[in-house]
Amino acid sequence: MFLPNFVHKISDVIWEIPKKYKQGMLVPARIVATEKLLFGMDQGVFEQITNVAMLPGVVGYAWALPDAHWGYGAPIGGVFATDLRQDGVISPGAIGFDINCGMRLIRTNLTIDQVQPKLELLLSDLFNRIPAGVGRKGIIKLSKKEFSQMVAGGAKWVVDVSAK
Repeated sequence: MFLPNFVHKISDVIWEIPKKYKQGMLVPARIVATEKLLFGMDQGVFEQITNVAMLPGVVGYAWALPDAHWGYGAPIGGVFATDLRQDGVISPGAIGFDINCGMRLIRTNLTIDQVQPKLELLLSDLFNRIPAGVGRKGIIKLSKKEFSQMVAGGAKWVVDVSAK
């Protein structure tokens, strides 16, 4: 694959697509990849990450990580932040939902002023309770029979068991 002329090298592993590439981009798009990885990326990654850069309230950069690949509107391996004060959106589907890729959305009625003083403790607790990475295990242990029941029963099974 050739390197598209709209992708500019920032460093050995950071590549940028400027805001002027596509009308409506609010921020530049950046890709974290070696040249070899970048050349292997599907053309759709470039289109999707620049679409992410057009989302309402997006701030900073729209990022595509080294494992980025074609997704469902946003590339799998895409990262972005939005500012609600700038009409930002919350888009859990943008990070993937087919195999629970990074799906971590928690809705609360807490305000930023209530959360900010306890943010470090909250993040630490989430990190310790949510399994992530090779070899990590959850805090809930299921037998093979329970696992089969959970797969067959879905969310209802989880709710029913949790209520006991």
